[in-house]
Amino acid sequence: MYAIISDVIKYAFVIAVYIFIYSVVRLVYLDISDAKRMSIAEDEGYGYLKLINLRKELNFRVYESYSVRENTVLGRSKKCDIYINNPYLSKEHARITYVEDKFYIEDLGSTNGTFVNGKELGSRPVRLKDNDKITFGDLSFLFVDGTV
Repeated sequence: MYAIISDVIKYAFVIAVYIFIYSVVRLVYLDISDAKRMSIAEDEGYGYLKLINLRKELNFRVYESYSVRENTVLGRSKKCDIYINNPYLSKEHARITYVEDKFYIEDLGSTNGTFVNGKELGSRPVRLKDNDKITFGDLSFLFVDGTV
């Protein structure tokens, strides 16, 4: 009887160790891929969005950072440049544009709104500055201007 219990405990421990190793490898992989994405954005001289939320608290896939180019649409549709399958995002939620060496953000008629530094955007584009906090639904990002 003790031999069976001992074997079960041994196998459970081995499985727990494998799950732990898998989790660590996955976290390292995600950090490396996010670092590559940020360095590409910085090398190209554009900006990027850096996630403020903790990913483990979200029940959908989201990256730590997203590159922003001349005309970047963010939303829940797979056709968007930045696709995030978040139920609080509209299909085409917001657009970030780069015009005359400046970034601008505009809400595309989203249901839950787009906020910059806690203020809801109106119908006109608003200029983004380095370190602005942008909120889409329940997601918050820090805007990093790579042109500065």
